[in-house]
Amino acid sequence: MTNLDPSPEALKFRGSMRAGSFTAQLFVELAVEPSSLTLSASIRSFRIDRENFQGLEETSILGIFKRGIRFRHSQPGLANPIIFYPSMNRDAFRQHLQSIDWS
Repeated sequence: MTNLDPSPEALKFRGSMRAGSFTAQLFVELAVEPSSLTLSASIRSFRIDRENFQGLEETSILGIFKRGIRFRHSQPGLANPIIFYPSMNRDAFRQHLQSIDWS
């Protein structure tokens, strides 16, 4: 028997986000797939394709407030910065991303 769906299911995370001047605090989801990551809020979504991904940076205010992850990218037409503030521990979130080679 062959596997009809060879692509793994996306890892999904909840949190808040900032994309350029757009911010969302509620109902934000980050879906991470091998080929792309997509940040979705109730009215907008922002996608970074793997080939346009340039790395991760930790962000915070005064080292302890608004601890997030900035996704550096060269995605055409996509605002900067793209920052995700995970609802889980930031270090655990980074480990999840590293486990699927998004680091």
